[in-house]
Order: sequence, then structure tokens, then C-alpha cells
Amino acid sequence: MNLWRAAAGALFALALCSGEALADYPERSIRLVVPFAPGGANDSVARLVSDALSKILGQTVVVENRPGGGTTIGTAAVASAAPDGYTLLLISPAHTINPYVNKSLPYQTLADFTPIIQITRSAYVLVTAPQSPFRTVRDFATAKPSIAFASSGTGSAPHLAGQFLVTLLGAKAVHVPYQGGAPAMVGVIRGDVDMYFSSVAGARSFIESAQVRALAVSSDKRARALPGVPTVAEAGVPGFAINGWYGIVGPANLPPDVTAKLNKALEAALADPQLIARLQQEGEEVAGGTPGQFAELLRSEYEKYRAIVASSGLQPK
Repeated sequence: MNLWRAAAGALFALALCSGEALADYPERSIRLVVPFAPGGANDSVARLVSDALSKILGQTVVVENRPGGGTTIGTAAVASAAPDGYTLLLISPAHTINPYVNKSLPYQTLADFTPIIQITRSAYVLVTAPQSPFRTVRDFATAKPSIAFASSGTGSAPHLAGQFLVTLLGAKAVHVPYQGGAPAMVGVIRGDVDMYFSSVAGARSFIESAQVRALAVSSDKRARALPGVPTVAEAGVPGFAINGWYGIVGPANLPPDVTAKLNKALEAALADPQLIARLQQEGEEVAGGTPGQFAELLRSEYEKYRAIVASSGLQPK
């Protein structure tokens, strides 16, 4: 009996210490890994959110860019990190696309991470050149002999959005990958390609200056930044919906108390009008929500891209 009491006391003390440690979290700076190179929209979103989160938590949130491997290098680094809340990861649709465009990954896309919160949602906007004969989304269905659609890279969300559209339209098409969104936009403006799903932030100035024509947005509802542009579904292609988004995850087995504290702090950050306005300048709309809601989004996106990649004929590399 004395031995049992001693063991029970030790367990209680351990639990108490753990609770105290969680109550004090965070006690030092937090690292937010961005699996992209500096300078892009993802980097801007990460730095805006990290600054706001730092003020709420009272600890510095350091953005660490770990590009390479189509986001897999930075992602793998977080998957293998200690689940203590001091290493987090910014993810985007690339996270749920990668399992289908890579023969193998050094982590499991869903099992090796703890969802914390969806930060934003956004749309891609389908653009053509002003001189293009394609005036509506449905016009692509009857193009002869085929259409050329651009993307910011093979296996990217804009690539798969374009592939999904031509599949639903039954159109003949050729994919033309560019090394990023800026050269893809130049290809559209010059008439080298017929269409491109661009980020709203990347296309807005070209739309406003009439260098490209916006036909539709990819999302399931209209984009706040382009309220006069219909969704692809509204433009006559029912069943089409591709949303952009950013979110934050930690390694698997992140303590529930830490997950909850981070979620609460990020929800508070996302309620700041200044942050909302800055994110809108990046073409993003604040999302928020619970870890469970973000987990459900990740499962849904994972299954959606499984079907889209299968229909594209894209082979993993």
C-alpha cells in the first residue's frame, strides 16, 4: 500500500509540474517555420501574423524560412520537432497536394501534425488577355484545337485549379508551367497562354489597369476584393470550387492545453482590425475557428486533391 501511495504521489507531482509548465507557456521565443522562400505572399502572411501573435503571447515569434522540395523540407523539420509548442508551421494547399505529386514524403501529411487554426481563406482569379477570344468560362469548352493554361509550377494549386476546370468542361488543354506567378502573368498578358488562375493579390493591379480580364474566381463564394467577379460555379461550371488558405499546425502530439492556448491567442490576433486590413491587402480574408474545424478542412482538402490529381494524369516524382 505504501508503495502504491508513493507511486500515486509521484504521478500526481508529475502531472502538477506538467500543468504548471503548460500554464507558463510560452516561456521563450516561438519559431514559425515557413516552407517557402522569403518575399512571397506566404511569407508576408506569416510575418503579419507572427507580429500580432508576439504581442498577445508576450514572447517573440520568429519566422524561419525553410524553402525547398516543394515545401517538404521545412514541413519535415517541423514534423520531427519536439511537440512543445515552440516550433510551428505555416501551411497552405501545397500541404495537402504534396502526397499526390511526390512518390514519397518524410512525414505523414495528416498524422504527423496537430492542427491549430486556419488563418485565412482566399480565391484564385481566372484571367485572360484583353484581346483573348474567350469572354466567358464556358467559352473554353469549345476551344479548337486546344487551350493553353498557365500555372505557377507543376503540382501547384493554380495548376490543379486549371486542370480541374478543363476536366469539368471536357476541354482539350495543354498545361504550361512557369517558374512562379509573375512570369505566368506575363505569359497571359503577352497572349502566350489562354488562361491562368492567379492569386487575387498577384492579379489585382493588372485587372485594375485592364492588362488582363477577370472571368471568375475559383472559390465557393465571391472574393471580397473582387465582388463583381462571379465564381466559376456561378459562371456556368457547377461543382467547381478551389479555395486558397493558410493555417498553422504543430508537430503531432502537441499538448491539448498548448494547442488551445495558441488557438485562443491566434483568434485574438485575427480579430485585430489592423491585421484584418493588412491581410486583405494580401488578398486574404480572415478565417479563424477551432482546431477541430481546421482538422476537418485538412481532411477534406486531402481527399479533394486526391481526386483532382488522379483526373489530371499527373505522375508523382
